[in-house]
Amino acid sequence: MHNLPNAELWTGRIDSETDSTQFRHFQTIQFGNLNEKTTKSQREGVGILGYEVDKGVELNNGRLGAKDGPNAIKSAFANLPVLRSSPIYDYGNIAHDHATLEETQQEFAQYVTQSVKKHKQTFLLGGGHDIAYAQYLGVRAANPESSIGVINIDAHFDTRIAEGSTSGTSFRQILEEDDNASYLVLGIQQGGNTQALFDYAEARNIDYVFSDELLHQVSPPIKDLVDRFVHDHDVIMFTVCMDVIDSAYAPGVSAPAVLGLYPNIVLELAKRIIPNDKVSTISIAETNPTYDIDNRTAKLTANFIHHFLR
Repeated sequence: MHNLPNAELWTGRIDSETDSTQFRHFQTIQFGNLNEKTTKSQREGVGILGYEVDKGVELNNGRLGAKDGPNAIKSAFANLPVLRSSPIYDYGNIAHDHATLEETQQEFAQYVTQSVKKHKQTFLLGGGHDIAYAQYLGVRAANPESSIGVINIDAHFDTRIAEGSTSGTSFRQILEEDDNASYLVLGIQQGGNTQALFDYAEARNIDYVFSDELLHQVSPPIKDLVDRFVHDHDVIMFTVCMDVIDSAYAPGVSAPAVLGLYPNIVLELAKRIIPNDKVSTISIAETNPTYDIDNRTAKLTANFIHHFLR
């Protein structure tokens, strides 16, 4: 079910009503409808679409609440200052009201494809990390012949075996279905993945970097790994799971990390990925307001988006 944008989320402090250099995002946000056809031939601006779904988290035996993530993120983002003039469009959220999660993912994917065709950047706000499979379906539909490199900043591989989609299966689904897709994971925790998942990573030639290799900085070999991966693919699908961040900074997630990354490491990694025109979609998953403290995680996610804007 597609819920249209909620204008009540977009409020904040007013420093000026006339001087655009003092505006915040709630003063400039535009509300759009992806079902409306566009006459513009060039992609422009930024689209935001929420994935108001944590059914995949439930199916993965996680703690619920991530479906409220998109609105919490938008509310936090609304009060951040406008530092770039590119227009931003809120397209509302997709909620889960189908018989199966896969049907909801298919619906979300259709809107992803439409946003990719309209905008240079599309931000997809979760919700569970099953958003990644829906993101992939939308990206693949928009780029049917391209090689897709999937970059995931995450504590977990999310390549579990299950009957159907869950928040822990997205990347296995992508790899099993698409011979023209590859997978790179940054931030893997040894204590968050079974031996079977490491064995699968080796069997499928999945590149990954452990979280303790990203403790204080991104080393030159890791920078080279990321750069080569971006170079070797036509399209980059970028996704961040907020549970990769140490729980001191991101307590409001579905599966909190006790030895997670510092937020600045994620920003440093993103600087090597997002400026490339190959990156048209960015998803941020697992923000869970039910377990957040002082909106700390929602604010961090919103600030990530703020920094990720090209």
